[in-house]
Amino acid sequence: MKIKPSPLLPGNTIAVVSPAGPSEPARLQGGIEELMRRGYKVKVGKHAQGRYAFFSGTDEDRLEDLVRAFKDPAIHAIMCSRGGYGSNRLLDSLPYDLIAQNPKIFVGFSDLTALTWALFCKSRLVTFTGPLVNEMGEGLPSMTLDSLFTFLGLDSPPRRLWPGPLTTVRPGEATGPLFPGCLSIVVTLLGSQYLPNLKGAILVLEDIGEKPYHIDRMLTHLKNAGVFNQISGLIMGRMTNCWPRARRNDYLTLAEILLQLTASRPIPIYLDLPYGHHPERLTLPVGVHVRISPNTGLSLLEDPLDRTAVASRSRNLRSKSSQ
Repeated sequence: MKIKPSPLLPGNTIAVVSPAGPSEPARLQGGIEELMRRGYKVKVGKHAQGRYAFFSGTDEDRLEDLVRAFKDPAIHAIMCSRGGYGSNRLLDSLPYDLIAQNPKIFVGFSDLTALTWALFCKSRLVTFTGPLVNEMGEGLPSMTLDSLFTFLGLDSPPRRLWPGPLTTVRPGEATGPLFPGCLSIVVTLLGSQYLPNLKGAILVLEDIGEKPYHIDRMLTHLKNAGVFNQISGLIMGRMTNCWPRARRNDYLTLAEILLQLTASRPIPIYLDLPYGHHPERLTLPVGVHVRISPNTGLSLLEDPLDRTAVASRSRNLRSKSSQ
C-alpha cells in the first residue's frame, strides 16, 4: 500500500537539501526567496550550500541533511537544490522505515530520479519529480511553477495532467502507476533493490545532452532487462540537446528506435510531453495511477496527496474564524 504525504499549506516549512551536486549561492538564494514570497518558511540543510569534489558534501553530510529533514516534525516538505550527481550513493544508507513513518512531500528531478524512485520502492512514499530550488532562482515560467504548487497545495489537482497534443508513435490507451524520470538514471537502477515494480506501469522518460546512439543503448538496455515486457505504456518527454536539428542518414529517429525495440509487444507510445530538462515542464507524481489516451492525453486516476485530515482542519479553522 502506497503512502501519501499531506498537502503543503501557506506558512508551512520547506527543507532545502542538496543530496547530489553543489549549489551556486546566488541561484539557491533566489530560489529560497521565491519560496518565501509564496508564503512558505524555509529551512536550509546544514550542508546544502557545501562542496566536496562534485558533490555538495560527503555522503555522510548529504545523508544527514536528508534524514534530519524527514525526522523533523516542523518540516512539511523537502525540496532539492539541484541535480548533478550523487543521489545513488545514498540509497543503501537511507532509513526507509523511518521515512515511511514520517511521510512528507519530496520533490526532486534529474539525478534525484534515483531518490524519488527508491523512496517509492522501499518506503512506498509517493514522491514528485518537479522543479529544483536553484531553477526557481533563475526564474521559471508560470506553467512550471503552477504545475508544482497546484500539485502540492490543498486543492486537488486537475484530473487532466496534460490534455495534449502528444505525438503518437503507436496509438492506444493504457492505465497504470506513473513512473517519470531521467533515462540515464533509470538504467542505473536496473538489477538493484531500488527499482520499483514496473508491471503495468506508464513510463515517462527524458534526458539531456546524450547522443542518439547513447539513447538507443539505454533504451535497448531497458528492453534487454525486460522492462518493455512489463509496462503498459511509454511516454517520452523532451530529449533536450540529444538529436541534431537536421535529419541525417547516420542515425535513427527516436520514434524509429522505440518502434523497433517494442515490436514484439506493441504498447502505446507517445512523444513530446512537456517534461524534461527544459524551463517549461510539468511536475509529475511517482507511483500514482494514470491513464494515457490519444483523446484525453495524460490523466490522473487518483490523488497523489492525502488531503482528508488537512481539509477537515482547514474547514474547522474557517468555520471558527467566521463565528
